[in-house]
Amino acid sequence: MSSQKQSPYMKAIKDKRQRDLAKIHIAKKQLGMDDTTYREMLMQVAGVESAADLNAAGRRRVLAYLGQAGFSARHRSKYPGRPMNMDRGGSRAEQLKKIEALLTVGGKSWGYAHALAKRICKADRIEWVPNGKLYKIITALRYQAQREGWDLSGE
Repeated sequence: MSSQKQSPYMKAIKDKRQRDLAKIHIAKKQLGMDDTTYREMLMQVAGVESAADLNAAGRRRVLAYLGQAGFSARHRSKYPGRPMNMDRGGSRAEQLKKIEALLTVGGKSWGYAHALAKRICKADRIEWVPNGKLYKIITALRYQAQREGWDLSGE
């Protein structure tokens, strides 16, 4: 029995197919679709009874349909259980709310946050800190909370 080595191109296609099928099944679960509804959707959108029968174009159509139905592929952290702000995820508004909550719990003013922004991110005010760097301020406040023993149970 001879084993044939798969070309990098074919491996990439196979990997993409597996990722797409995984997303489709995650969307099915996230949207709470029962099996009957799911199969009807597959038939209506792509003309197949099973996701395994989808070609690349069919997978794209199904994923687009599921996206319109409310599915959002969430970024998975390399470190499960790690807060989203530690992965630079979350919206700016969510991160600013987190900063405000940490300041409130610690009895610190926004002036303290501005000082952190200047020291850590080289921005004069927290409003001027780029989105991708707000997590640094949150991290500094969390370390401050640990040092000073702030009660973060309501966070």
